[in-house]
Amino acid sequence: SVDYITPPGYFATRIFWSCVEPRKRAVYILQVSENDDGGAEYSIIPGDNASEKISGPTITAAYSSLMERVKKVNASYFSHGDLFTTLPMSRRSRKKTFGLNGPQFFGFGLNHIRRRLESLSGVEAVVSPLKDSSPSYRFCFVQPSVDAIRDLQRRRAAFKAELALENISGCARTEGIKAVARSGGSGRITRALVRSAEELAGDTNASSSVTKLSDRNIYQAKYKKMKAVPMEQRLVARRSHIHGWGLFTKIDIPKNDPIVEYMGEVVRKPIADIREKRYEISGEGSCYMFRLDLHRVIDATMIGCMARFMNHSCSSNSFARVISVETEYGQDKKIVVFANRDITAGEEITYDYKFPVEDGSLRCTCGAPNCIGRLN
Repeated sequence: SVDYITPPGYFATRIFWSCVEPRKRAVYILQVSENDDGGAEYSIIPGDNASEKISGPTITAAYSSLMERVKKVNASYFSHGDLFTTLPMSRRSRKKTFGLNGPQFFGFGLNHIRRRLESLSGVEAVVSPLKDSSPSYRFCFVQPSVDAIRDLQRRRAAFKAELALENISGCARTEGIKAVARSGGSGRITRALVRSAEELAGDTNASSSVTKLSDRNIYQAKYKKMKAVPMEQRLVARRSHIHGWGLFTKIDIPKNDPIVEYMGEVVRKPIADIREKRYEISGEGSCYMFRLDLHRVIDATMIGCMARFMNHSCSSNSFARVISVETEYGQDKKIVVFANRDITAGEEITYDYKFPVEDGSLRCTCGAPNCIGRLN
């Protein structure tokens, strides 16, 4: 729920009024388990009458059943409207008052238990519910990381895509074009790349493109040093085990040094949107667009350099950054790929595409130890 985490396998004990003997206390065993339908089942087992298990589909239902039994056992010890008796009277007001309720009875509302539950592994699942109708829990003590939530969304999208691509007939040949249609076809790649470009621009514009003067001078020097060596002497396009063609380095590249500039046609965003649709209709298969700033996009689909051959890897050795450099036309922005570790000659240059999580997923064949099997 919005206020409580109730994980299956939860186990606790509590001392409360007995539902067997009046005015006596008993130990209750509290459990949360999964029923045959996959839903939650909340159980209360009285210690003095273990055979009379109290269960319900909700905490409130189980707790209400227990309270009815306790009231029934202690009915003779209430006044029942007699104003002159010393026995306690039932509360007449129906206004909400602070007191014990179902979640508090189970312990989910206690701060020390809530803190432990928010620290459990896999707790990010309550941030991103499986259904739109499911409530999203509001954390109080321990916030899950953004990376953990994103990783969960990717695993869910990959699992959903696997189900969508499953061969119902058991034979891929009999599936025909239906399998391609279910996977989304080439249009999925086009849309994902364009959205990835927007993510890259959003990240770099916020933290990298607006740099200090000292950093700008460092990037300027590194950029000039890279451009002084012809690309053909530094890089080569070869067949890759990951996918089709890949980009390989001929020289050793130290960490944080520039590898290649992502070059192509610089067009305005409305033109890029039109081209994206044209590429999708023409069956181009994929487009290579990276957003340079709020108004310009670099399109390397038809006109570009070897940077377009970079394949995706879940354990990439490079990252892209928007930098400002001095050109013959004045100050301008460039998308430059940098090494995130020392790269030796002969290694393939790989980059994390950062595809967004969508209904369908694209298969990843990078072979990295942390590969999840999908690009998104």
